[in-house]
Amino acid sequence: KGDTSMLKLPPPSLENEDIVINEPVALKLKHYVNGAVIRYTTDGTEPDSVHSLVYDHKVLLQGNVTLKAKAFRQGWISSDITETEFYHAGLKPDSVINLSKPDDNYKTVARNILIDLDKDKATNFRSGKWVGYRPNSMSSVFIFNQSQSITDITVSTLVDINSYIMPPAFIEVWGDSGDGKFRKLKTEIPEQPGAVKPAYLKGYKVKLDQVKLKAVKIVVQPVTKLPAWHPGKGDKGWVFMDEIFFN
Repeated sequence: KGDTSMLKLPPPSLENEDIVINEPVALKLKHYVNGAVIRYTTDGTEPDSVHSLVYDHKVLLQGNVTLKAKAFRQGWISSDITETEFYHAGLKPDSVINLSKPDDNYKTVARNILIDLDKDKATNFRSGKWVGYRPNSMSSVFIFNQSQSITDITVSTLVDINSYIMPPAFIEVWGDSGDGKFRKLKTEIPEQPGAVKPAYLKGYKVKLDQVKLKAVKIVVQPVTKLPAWHPGKGDKGWVFMDEIFFN
């Protein structure tokens, strides 16, 4: 109506309630501005207005997916990105033995918290759905009643830099094929952030050569010294987890 200023679109709204998927599910995105086009990616790249796929109601999600969606409309500034990780839970361990204790302030009474498939969608580490470790590492053994062929393991974490909660310094995966002896299968070293940013959820996938295992030991080490750019430089970091997925 004669105003030459451009308004910014709000980000698309994600209406999927569950982010843990065991079978293909429909992606549910919505935008409340008429004429807005939602474009999305599922490989972690940023959507653009030309090459990214246009969302329709026929999109199915399966497997581990990093969804990024963005709204575009002629005459408007494109929206911020809506980002969500979906997790595939193909195999569920039958029991867990915790070899190390989480911090007393951030532990849960639920022994199977890491395999209960109750994935938190919020970044509130005080919700009771997260376990926190500092300075000692998380070390737990996940046991299957029957040997399972495992190709990847995803550790679901929270990163809240202002609260000293960082990505793991490393993730180790050890396997027992049934003889009672654990052998190191893989060490994953996650990329660390380079600046303060808002809290976010992040899953770290450890890919394995397909191997049949009776038990898996996972070690997740928190950062032992916060970087020089961090407000708490030199202090010890935390690592927080709420779920571990096996496929």
